[in-house]
Amino acid sequence: MTDSDTRQAILIANAAFYMALAEADLTAMEDLWQHSPEVECIHPGWDRLRGWPAIRESWAVIFQNQGPFPVKPSEAVVYQRGDLAWVSCYENITSQAESLEINQTVATNMFERVGGRWQMVAHHASPAPPSITRSRSWTGSIN
Repeated sequence: MTDSDTRQAILIANAAFYMALAEADLTAMEDLWQHSPEVECIHPGWDRLRGWPAIRESWAVIFQNQGPFPVKPSEAVVYQRGDLAWVSCYENITSQAESLEINQTVATNMFERVGGRWQMVAHHASPAPPSITRSRSWTGSIN
C-alpha cells in the first residue's frame, strides 16, 4: 500500500465517523470504534470517557436525545506513524435556531490499524475559539 493509499484509507475511516454521527447511526459507530478498555472520547463540554462501554453509552444517549446531527469535517490533516494515525480537523455543525448558522469545533480523531482496517481509538472535540471561527472549505474530507 502506498502512502497515498494509506492516507486515503485513514480519511475514509474519518469520514465514516462523521457519517455515523450525521446519521445518528449507532451500528455504524460501533463498527468503527475499537471495542477496548483503552479507547477514549471527549465530547465538547464533557469529561473524559474511557473504555468502549462508556463511549458506546454516550453515543446511544446523544443519538437518542438529538437524532441526526448535521456535521461535516473540513481541513483534515492526516498524521501517521506505523499502525497509528490521527486526523486533526474542524467539525462544521449546522444549526437552524432562528437562522442558518454554522458552529465549529476543533477535533482530533485517532485510529489504529488492526488487521488492515483503521479503527477509532480516540476522539476529542472542543469548541473552536470565536476568533478562528469562519467559513471553511470541505477540502481534505471524503463524502
